[in-house]
Amino acid sequence: MCGITGVYEFKKSNVNQAKYIDWALDTMHHRGPDSNGYWTNERNYHTGFVRLAIRDLSAVGNQPMHSACGRYVLVFNGEIYNTDLYKQSLVNTGVSFISTADTEVLLYGLIQWGSDILKTLNGIFAFAFYDKEKNELLLARDRMGIKPLYIGYSNEGIVYSSQYDHVINHPFCAANEIDNEAVSLYLSLGYVPDGKGMINNTQLLPHGHFVTVNNHGWQLHEYYQYPAEQQQNDKKIGDVLEQCVHQQLISDVPLGTFMSGGTDSTLVTYEATKKHRIKSFTIGVDDKHLDETDDAAAFAKFFNTEHFTHHVNEAALLSLIDKNTKAYSEPFADFSSIPTLAIAEFARKQVTVALSGDGGDELFWGYPRNRRVIDHTKLLQQPRALKYLKFLKERALRQSKTVSQRHLKADNIVDYYYQSLFIAGSSSFAKNILSNPQMPTPFFLQQALNKTMDYNNADAVMNITRKLEMDLHLQRILIKVDRASMYNSLEVRVPLLDNDMLDYSTGVSYKECIKQNQGKMNLKELLAPITNKDLVYKTKKGFDIPMRIWLNKQLSKDVEEKLMNMPRHLAVHFDRQGIQKMLKEHKTYVNDMTWLIWAMYTLVNWDAYHRSGNKKNLF
Repeated sequence: MCGITGVYEFKKSNVNQAKYIDWALDTMHHRGPDSNGYWTNERNYHTGFVRLAIRDLSAVGNQPMHSACGRYVLVFNGEIYNTDLYKQSLVNTGVSFISTADTEVLLYGLIQWGSDILKTLNGIFAFAFYDKEKNELLLARDRMGIKPLYIGYSNEGIVYSSQYDHVINHPFCAANEIDNEAVSLYLSLGYVPDGKGMINNTQLLPHGHFVTVNNHGWQLHEYYQYPAEQQQNDKKIGDVLEQCVHQQLISDVPLGTFMSGGTDSTLVTYEATKKHRIKSFTIGVDDKHLDETDDAAAFAKFFNTEHFTHHVNEAALLSLIDKNTKAYSEPFADFSSIPTLAIAEFARKQVTVALSGDGGDELFWGYPRNRRVIDHTKLLQQPRALKYLKFLKERALRQSKTVSQRHLKADNIVDYYYQSLFIAGSSSFAKNILSNPQMPTPFFLQQALNKTMDYNNADAVMNITRKLEMDLHLQRILIKVDRASMYNSLEVRVPLLDNDMLDYSTGVSYKECIKQNQGKMNLKELLAPITNKDLVYKTKKGFDIPMRIWLNKQLSKDVEEKLMNMPRHLAVHFDRQGIQKMLKEHKTYVNDMTWLIWAMYTLVNWDAYHRSGNKKNLF
C-alpha cells in the first residue's frame, strides 16, 4: 500500500518537475513511510512513489519498478490477491522473478497482456505503467474505487497522484478556478464524485476505468461496470466469503480486523480466525445509547480474537478536527471520518493491515431506504398532478407522509433514488446558499439513467438501486476509509468487495436479503448459527458524534467566522444572506443544518490548508 504521483508532458514546459515530485513525496510520506523513489526519462515523463511495505519487505520490492529489459516502468498503489493466476504463465514465457512482490507480477502481466489484464485483476489498486519506447502511459483504478487516483490536465500535459492536493497545486492546474457544478455535487453528496474535481480540469478517475496517454493527448476507457442485470450463479455465500477473506490475508506484516459489532465486520473477522489468531479492534464512546463495544467484545469472545477496545471521549474527537483537515486532501463532508481516523490510529499501533466489513449494506440491500423502493416505484408511476394532490392533502391533514417533494419532482426511480443518497437536509437546503445552483448528472448516475427500465419488474428496480448504492454512496465510504487509514500508514482491505464477492452478488435477488423488514438477511442468517442470535438480529446503533451540538457550541465561533469571511474565490459561489439564514436556523433549532454547515466548514478548511496561495509558486 503506497502513494504514487507523476507528470506526462505533451510539450516541454518551464516547470521544475523534479522539485514537484520531491514535494509530492514529502507530503504523502504517511502513505508510504518505508521508502520512496523517483524516476524520469529526462524528457517528458516523471514519476514518484512512497512505499508502505506489505509483501516482500526487501529492497527488491521498491518502486518505481523497472522491467529486466529496461523498457517499462511501474508505480503501483495497492494489493493484487490473485497473482498466482498469472505467475506460472509468465514464468513459461521466460520471466525470472526476483521478488515475491505482487508489483513485479503486475509489471510483467501488463507487459504480456496490456490493459486486458484489468478484466481479471483481483485487488485494490491504482497504478501508472509507462512504456519508454512508445512514450505511452497507462493509468488505471480498481473495479470499485478502493484506491484513489486523481488526474489534472492541460494543453501542457497530465499530472496524476494518490492525493488531490498534488494535482490542484501543480502548475498545470494551480490557476484553475473552482468548478461550480462540483460545489453543488459536493454539498449534496458529501464528496465530489468520480469524473469530477472541485477544481476545473481535474477529476477523480472513475472506478473500473483506465486512461491511456500519449503525445496526442489522453483517452478514458471502461473495463468494468457493476451490473444492474441479474446474473446466474450457484455458489453459496459462506464459501465465497471464506475464499475472499482467506485470499486477502496474504501479508508479511501484522494483520488484524476492524470489528464494530455489526454483521459485516464480524463475519469477516470470523472467516479470518479460521486461518490465524486475529487481532480485532473496536472504538466506543461513553454514551451507552451509541456504544457497541460490548457487542463487539462478545463476538470477539466467540471467535477467540485478541481484542482491543479504545474508548474516545468528546474532547479526543474534537482534537481530531485539524487532523481531519490534513488527512482529506479533497473536500469531504462526512464527519464520521473523525472516528474513522481514531480507530485507524488505534489499530496502527498493533498492525499494518486491517480487514474491514465495508460493502455489505450496498451489495445486499442493508439500508432502510432500500426496503421502501418497491412502494416508491408505484407512487412514481402515478401522474404528477395526482401525486401533488395527495401531497397537499397529507400536508393539510398532517398525515404521515407517503408522498414527498422528491416524489413530485422525480419521473423515474433512478432519479428519485439518487436524491435519497443526498446527505441529510442538503437536497432541500443547498440551493438556498448557492449563488448559482447547478446540479449536473454525475458520471455513474448517467450510466444508470441510460438503462432501459421495466418498472413492473421488481428485481430490475431493486438491482438498479443497488448499482446506485455501489457507484455513488459506497464511494463516499471508500474515500473516508482510505484517507483516514493511509494518513496513519495503515492498509485497509475490503473482502466484501473482492472480485469473487462482486461476481457472486449479482446473482442474489433482493428477496434473499430483505425479510421481516430487515436488510442483508443472507449475511445475518450466515452469522446467527455460529454466534448469538440476539446479538445478530438486534438493531445496530451506529457510531455517531454530537456534531449538531458542536456546531452550536464548541465550533460555533470558528464556523461563523470562516463561513461569513471566506475568501472571494469561494464566496462567489455562495449567497451570503442564505448562509446567515442557515446558521441562524441551526442555532435556534428551527432546522437541523448539521450536514450542510459541516460541509461548508470543511470546504473552507480544505481550501485554506490544501490550496493556499503559498503553494502556487512552489515549482
